[in-house]
Amino acid sequence: MKNKILINKEVYDKEITKEFVKKAVEQILKNLQLENIEISITLTDNDTIKSINKEWRNKDKPTDVLSFPFGDTIGYKYRVLGDVIISLPYAKKQAQEIGFSYKQEIVRLLTHGILHLLGYDHETNEEDAKVMFNLQDKIFEKVIDELQVP
Repeated sequence: MKNKILINKEVYDKEITKEFVKKAVEQILKNLQLENIEISITLTDNDTIKSINKEWRNKDKPTDVLSFPFGDTIGYKYRVLGDVIISLPYAKKQAQEIGFSYKQEIVRLLTHGILHLLGYDHETNEEDAKVMFNLQDKIFEKVIDELQVP
């Protein structure tokens, strides 16, 4: 069975298409050896992500990516991982600051968000952060290579 990838694109952006995001998520899940997954990706703007960040994390500022794990799904044919929300304008600006292409930054943020959905955390302690970021870098580099993301 294939994965079910739901993409909600709330902002116009001709470079980051739903098709590109879907391909990237498929490759990330494949590299994590995950199948029968349902995941929701929302591409939004700074105002929307700021209000979600404030409501759920008590941080009144925009951010690049937020993840909301779903929990257990019993009796459903997919394992529902949860939601990943990315601010496209924030990601675009951040890509320029760190020297990635815009598309590469979207792949990096998708990888980061999906790892959070799987329970990885970089805010608990240094060791957990190292584990998460090492895996993130490995998957990011493989996906960039496999999809030949410029």
